[in-house]
Amino acid sequence: MNRMTFSSILLAVILLGLGSQNACAQYEITVTAGAYDRMGSVVSFTLPDDVEAGTYTLQSESGESAVLQVDEQNRGSFILDELSAGSSRTYTLDLDAATAGDNTVHSSYDHNTITFSDGQSEVLSYYYRQNELPEGMHEMYHQAGYIHPVFSPDGVPLTNHLDPKVHTHHYGIWAAWTNTEFQGRTPDFWNPDRFTGRIDHADSVETAWEGPVHAGLTAMNYYVDISSSAPVIALNEKWKLVIYDTPESSNYHVFDLVLTHTTNTAQPLVLPEYRYGGLAFRGHAEWDNPENVTFLTSEGNDRSNGNETRARWAHMGGLVKGQRAGIAVLGHPDNFRAPQPIRVHPETPYFVWAPMQLGEMKIEPGSPYVMRYRFITHDGKPDPEKLERLWRDYAYPPGVSVRR
Repeated sequence: MNRMTFSSILLAVILLGLGSQNACAQYEITVTAGAYDRMGSVVSFTLPDDVEAGTYTLQSESGESAVLQVDEQNRGSFILDELSAGSSRTYTLDLDAATAGDNTVHSSYDHNTITFSDGQSEVLSYYYRQNELPEGMHEMYHQAGYIHPVFSPDGVPLTNHLDPKVHTHHYGIWAAWTNTEFQGRTPDFWNPDRFTGRIDHADSVETAWEGPVHAGLTAMNYYVDISSSAPVIALNEKWKLVIYDTPESSNYHVFDLVLTHTTNTAQPLVLPEYRYGGLAFRGHAEWDNPENVTFLTSEGNDRSNGNETRARWAHMGGLVKGQRAGIAVLGHPDNFRAPQPIRVHPETPYFVWAPMQLGEMKIEPGSPYVMRYRFITHDGKPDPEKLERLWRDYAYPPGVSVRR
């Protein structure tokens, strides 16, 4: 046996031993509530060693258990039932005890949307291919890469798109920049009828997954400047959408959206001070009637005084076919200029997180611009105390330590 062969065999034996050690490894996962009571909280953490993606069971000494979903990036997630402020709980994770785990949060496809459901309840649909336009509507309103419809837990639709009467270019939950400067031009990616900018979708989903704790997707959009002699992609927009399983007793749905904007050229996209542009929500058509809709922010502002104010979260809700439901959008404290200011339209039921209200901003080459938001849908009237608790969970999640 030559030296090279012996070394190769020795290396293989070492690696095999390490692999077996990891496969049989146990971890102690300690979750700390911190300053807040926790109820139905999303807990996520990165494991210190490579762990096979899949479903595992967390078990505490006091008898509490939870389903842990580990993704391809070695990140584990579970839903913490209850934990009092100032207390902690330690779970044991046995990697040798993977479980099958039902895909409680699952998806289904049709020819242009992927729909996510939590159990039997539909949460939302995402357009991964172009929408279908009503007869007679201009083709400039063809769009993909947005969310619609969004449902409350009882199935009440909350969003609108392709409204032929007003603001046809609003697309449920979407993002766009309005007043911009790029390579000496001023493309508008919000208003397609100006024919200076458009948003193209990649016509596919990059990745999609299902699981007992969460399901979701990643996808790409492209901000195309069409005001030049030849179209130029100014920005790449990456979507990461995560829909969580929520306890039946919670009476709400939860999903997260992270949007990452990177420049596609060596030039920045400049966003001058302006009243709107960014992540937007368009409410149901019945909310066009101001008698059917209410607006509320974390600061206690409503439609009459909420425009161009800063907020940790913003809520819109009202009556749809006689049922009351709503949605809250929670802004993450890591967002640029958080708490961000919002545009609240005085007549049309939509609002926008618009950080450029506070002055010019730029998306620079080599410096991605990241937007992070959590969405809460519910039935009935909004509960400001519950929304504040959910925002704290999002902004300041429970602490986690992992020990081998």
